[in-house]
Amino acid sequence: MAKVIRLKIGDQEHSAIEQPFEIAKEDWNEYRLLDGGTVRVLTNVQKIFRILDDAGKPVTTAEGEPFLFVRHVTQVVASE
Repeated sequence: MAKVIRLKIGDQEHSAIEQPFEIAKEDWNEYRLLDGGTVRVLTNVQKIFRILDDAGKPVTTAEGEPFLFVRHVTQVVASE
């Protein structure tokens, strides 16, 4: 059974469980600037948490999708 932890999101605390995952694909996004420069962006996910309600059940959005919290790092590389 996954361990329930407390996460602070903004000024509120929520119960959550960490979700194991595998990296299926990670690619850089590349943007060409009109002045000839290039900006490349890559986001790497570190951890994914499923938010739980007071009864310990997964919370969903109004559209029925899971409410997840994702810890990530974004790398940006710019060149001229």
